[in-house]
Amino acid sequence: MLDNYVKTIMKQLCIKITVLLLFYCTCFAAIQRPNFIIIVVDDLSPEHFSCYDSSAAQSPNIDQLASSGVQFQTAWATPMCSSSRALLTTGRYAHRTGIWHNDLRINENRRDRYNWTTRHLTFAQALRNNGYRTVLVGNNMALGGRVEQSVGFDEYCHRADQPSAIPAGAEFKGLYEGKYNFPGAERIPSRYWHPCVIQNGALLETGPADFGPDIFTDYLIDFIQKNQEQPFLAYYPLNLVHDIAGGGLPTMPFKGRPGTNKGGSVADMLVYIDATIGEIVQALKDCSLRENTLVIFTSDNGSSHGMKMHANENGPRVPLLISAPGIVKERGVTSEMAEYSDIFPTLMDFSKCELPEGYALDGKSLKPFLTGKTDQHREWIQSYIATARMARTRDWILEAVDPVYGDARGRLYETHGGHQRTEYTLVDSLSTAEARAAHKSLMAVLDHNPWPERNEPKVEAEIRSYDRMPYKHFLDTGVLVEHIY
Repeated sequence: MLDNYVKTIMKQLCIKITVLLLFYCTCFAAIQRPNFIIIVVDDLSPEHFSCYDSSAAQSPNIDQLASSGVQFQTAWATPMCSSSRALLTTGRYAHRTGIWHNDLRINENRRDRYNWTTRHLTFAQALRNNGYRTVLVGNNMALGGRVEQSVGFDEYCHRADQPSAIPAGAEFKGLYEGKYNFPGAERIPSRYWHPCVIQNGALLETGPADFGPDIFTDYLIDFIQKNQEQPFLAYYPLNLVHDIAGGGLPTMPFKGRPGTNKGGSVADMLVYIDATIGEIVQALKDCSLRENTLVIFTSDNGSSHGMKMHANENGPRVPLLISAPGIVKERGVTSEMAEYSDIFPTLMDFSKCELPEGYALDGKSLKPFLTGKTDQHREWIQSYIATARMARTRDWILEAVDPVYGDARGRLYETHGGHQRTEYTLVDSLSTAEARAAHKSLMAVLDHNPWPERNEPKVEAEIRSYDRMPYKHFLDTGVLVEHIY
């Protein structure tokens, strides 16, 4: 009898312990914060990838991200690199940051022209302040010059984007690219073969067989392996597929080592990028982190072939894939719209991080949509380049609203629910009540990012400076704005 009584007590005790363990495991899973890996390719439109265009070369690893999470058919950055990266990392429109274009930056004074990360929070700063380990690898462009911990990254391994970025006292003995088309421009240190790499403040020794993107990916994977026990953010802006300064595309390592910084192709670069995504995802799986890591894949702007720097939808429309099998609902392709400003608040929402009281972001968190709590996200999205702005809803799009170089009313299109300009119908006049209502509504969207008053001296001075620059914006396909001074 005593044996049976003991067995019964032990059985009940085991059941209670099991229930308690399950309870605590459930609580731990509920409070466990996800990791984030944000991968930004350079100068690639959605149709470069087979998940967006079946006629494109196959990109199986990128396709897997799309099918295992959410693939946005209509997602907007801005049509140019600096303005996109500032928007992504701060979650704030240009009327706050002043970064309307690489060469049009409206700030209080010239000293503030490039150091905007000291005046606005980056997502890295916000996450690090709330217990995340952070790393930047790849391209440090548009982060205020040299990347230091004040920008928000505990670690970094990136290219030297100009000779002045080489640490004092260090001598770079590798390759140099050509020059950009600016007065007084210097030759740029190589970002690809025999690259100039800054790793945590020091110049990394490299050789002729070293390929920059290999170094950056290896550093990221090592970071993942070392930080399995705490939440982390990894920001990986790739240099690919941007050409080198002076023109030219690098050959890829699978074509032979050492390679060259000219003679390559976008097609080979796409193969390399897809393989890189596969390596990163496999590293997450090997560390049992894949389920709890949001992998966000996007581009900084449309292709440099007739899309980048354009004030029409081809300029800001980019691929946007978000996947985390244990967190994000597997939706696949969606017609819901998103924009770059949404990424920052999404990270804050998933991580349960708090911002300083009163600190405003311009985006909207994607978490409710990504987790399946709602099937809608946004009624509108907007973008901008230099003096031009644009906005769209599901059914209408307003492009090239440019009071300085073009038409302050812009161009109105009916989209018919599509996501490519070839599907849209130009509205020649606002003769119908429907068209007038659509135009009025989209102009109201632009008020969320108002263009500054031109009669302000600092604004007029910046426009005059921009007018002399060689890389201005396009109001329509191939239509570069003309000088106005």
